[in-house]
Amino acid sequence: MTTVSTRTLSLGEVRALAKTVLVSAGMDASGSDLIAKIVTCSERDGPRSHGLRMLPVYAQSFSSGYANGAAVPKIEKIAPGVLRGDADNGYYQIAAAAARQELIALARENGIAAFTCANCHHLGGLRFDTEPLAEAGLVALAVINSLSMVVPQGGLRPVFGTNPMSFACPREGAAPVVWDQAASMVALMDIRMAAAEGHELPRPAGLDPAGNPSIDPEAILETRSLLPFGEHKGAAIAFMIEVLGAALAGGTLSVDNKERESFDALNIKGGATLIAIDPERFGNAAFGEYITRICAEIEGNGAARVPGDGRLKKRAAAEADGIEVSTGLLAQLDALAGV
Repeated sequence: MTTVSTRTLSLGEVRALAKTVLVSAGMDASGSDLIAKIVTCSERDGPRSHGLRMLPVYAQSFSSGYANGAAVPKIEKIAPGVLRGDADNGYYQIAAAAARQELIALARENGIAAFTCANCHHLGGLRFDTEPLAEAGLVALAVINSLSMVVPQGGLRPVFGTNPMSFACPREGAAPVVWDQAASMVALMDIRMAAAEGHELPRPAGLDPAGNPSIDPEAILETRSLLPFGEHKGAAIAFMIEVLGAALAGGTLSVDNKERESFDALNIKGGATLIAIDPERFGNAAFGEYITRICAEIEGNGAARVPGDGRLKKRAAAEADGIEVSTGLLAQLDALAGV
């Protein structure tokens, strides 16, 4: 494995650096605050592939003119429990934050509510959109489709994006249960990080130029053909997210890359759906006890852990000790920030 020189940054320094890079790339004050926070939380909780390493991709989307750095999302109520958003060619997280309070109110009023959004970009973890809803006492499910690079089981070319999903629910006396995962075996940025750090992947995650499953990140990056997790089962999940994301919201299908290619961007203007459920309106007064019991059956069960809880240990360590960042990445980010 290649030895990588690093420097330790506090979370405050990570956020300040992210903010500077985003503003230098053309993002406005409010949008850059939100995305810088998400970048910092990714460095803090993981996966770090969605943290500082994502900043050059954000910057490219603005400098190329592909994304709107001063987007003003439009949110419209189109049914008693449905909000529809147009992100103004900006980042989805900004639109989701703008819709959050109304979505929470609609879920509490109706028992369930949904927010769909199109004309949006997304780079990062979806859990930052579900976790605030769980903190408000709601159950949340989020999906978004992305650039086609996942090959359907038995297929020869990519059809689906890594098509991430996130789930969150409140937990009595503790942080919410929150998990976030891609429909691919490994997220693209994790493969890029493995290539940058000079190590192989722990399991085959994509196809090499000969069409064989590979653990070599460089070979997978050459083909941009990733494998779905769980073989045909993961491909089915990716299909579902294509429907719930792009089709339901009216976003760009993962295979429609023409505009993206003209800007040499890493993402497409996909579609997102965020569903919020108020457990208090579903008739089970013991909902919280059920969650406690489920978690108790997992904890202490060998090496098992509640999905997403690994982030809490990472969070505590990062808050206490800071984050080690490669000096090569820092040099790249300083250049983008104009330092």
